[in-house]
Amino acid sequence: MSAIIFGATGLCGSEILKQSVASAKFKELTSVTRRELDFSSDKLKKIVEKDSSKYPELAAASNAQVLFSSLATTRAAAGSAEKFVEIDHDINLNVAKAAKESGTKTIVLISSVGASASSPFLYMKTKGRLEDDVIALKFPQTIILRPGPLLGEREKSKGWLNDLSAGTFKLFHNTFIGNNVIYPIFGHEVGKAAVHLAEQSLDESSEEPQVKIVGGKELISLAKSLE
Repeated sequence: MSAIIFGATGLCGSEILKQSVASAKFKELTSVTRRELDFSSDKLKKIVEKDSSKYPELAAASNAQVLFSSLATTRAAAGSAEKFVEIDHDINLNVAKAAKESGTKTIVLISSVGASASSPFLYMKTKGRLEDDVIALKFPQTIILRPGPLLGEREKSKGWLNDLSAGTFKLFHNTFIGNNVIYPIFGHEVGKAAVHLAEQSLDESSEEPQVKIVGGKELISLAKSLE
């Protein structure tokens, strides 16, 4: 299998990259990042490109069977609501469109618990819009992961409030409240689940696009089963 990973320097994307490299099923990998990766592998092609307008053509040129889409930010880190939407929705969607048109069969999208296009909150609304728009592309297989608050050390902070919240949510990891209400989860757990699901064979006999949405509770259970 071959895959291209966008957002490979992020908390989830970096773990998706590591798990993909460790996977026996993935033979060819491409990462697209804005800065150099401190990670290498014989089966990994690293592309450093700061101009995100070129990301769609890179996705198309890779001819990858699987697209891992984990580009994400926060409004605080982006600097404005408009820039946040551009990164979290527009760039991800344009990459997905290009990959679909070039023949990519599976997309694995890292979204968020609570994602809904009808949400009054910008973050959840943007995630929900992206989910709807990606599903509308009708990849043969669409896998959407909706993790709760993400835990783990980031290469780059997304703001003091985000860091403070992560520290608080960490207290609830693997607790009854955490596993049933809040759903905090480590980046490496999301990465392992994402790669595991992507490794599963596509049902070629199905004429309809296959869509799998994994919510916060199910994602935690899956991550535990893969330990």
